[in-house]
Amino acid sequence: MGTRINQFIIGCIILTFFACANTRASQEKANFTGHIFEHRFNSMPMVDKPSSKGVPLSTTLYIYEPTRTNQIDDNLSGSPIVSEIKSRFVDSVHSDQTGKFRMYIKPGKYSVFIKYKNGYYIPYYSGIEWVSIIQINPNSLNTIDLDIRDFGLIYE
Repeated sequence: MGTRINQFIIGCIILTFFACANTRASQEKANFTGHIFEHRFNSMPMVDKPSSKGVPLSTTLYIYEPTRTNQIDDNLSGSPIVSEIKSRFVDSVHSDQTGKFRMYIKPGKYSVFIKYKNGYYIPYYSGIEWVSIIQINPNSLNTIDLDIRDFGLIYE
């Protein structure tokens, strides 16, 4: 009986090892990557000066099911910062000090939001009904650079 318990414990340890190794392997096979940049005030190109790519931002990128404009609470009317998202949360990833993020996410359509100030920043709208839709294609690296444009008009 003691031998069976030892075999069971060893089996559990081996299964745990393989499960952890599989998780690490899937994280290494990122299929969604990019950068997050913050633009403050005027970053338009000027004569003899190239346009600014922005300042890399270390923050959190949130992935939600495709979100319609009527599924967000806009406390700051006209602001790209919202206080609540009413679609289903899928995953999140933190960008590093260079603004770079990378993650694995199942192929499909999603909405992306960026943690900024006291809410969720909407990097762009996808038509008049949808909020920042991305398409993750299978068997390919999907890359996007996201910009936060803060011209001093966004309230904290």
